[in-house]
Amino acid sequence: MRPALPPGRRRAWVVLVVAALGLVGLLASASQDGLTYWGTPSELTAQGSPERDVRLGGLVVKGSVVEAPAGTSFVLTDGATDVTVRYAGALPATVREGEGAVVEGVLDGQVLHARSVLLRHSNEYRPPEDPS
Repeated sequence: MRPALPPGRRRAWVVLVVAALGLVGLLASASQDGLTYWGTPSELTAQGSPERDVRLGGLVVKGSVVEAPAGTSFVLTDGATDVTVRYAGALPATVREGEGAVVEGVLDGQVLHARSVLLRHSNEYRPPEDPS
């Protein structure tokens, strides 16, 4: 027969288990609140229209940006698949044709209705060019 744990050790184990469960619950909650999938046009169209918000990253196709009073539309590509993006507003000045961008919104077939447009940049640092 196994001897019972002293009350001090039993209490320590209970506190440890409760703390571990609390930490796991906190991490699960935090990951659900901030978790948004970021994929390429090929990945997102292959999985169909998700029922939640998505982040889509790709290159803005040259000649695809159309600005109108109702908003802006443009096409993002990964080289294999194109997705039309509709955004109810003007694009940030940093988003240009031929460069990378990330949009967040709801995908409806081949059209993403964006709530926000972000700039994507490379990880390579280049010092500013000397104008002289």
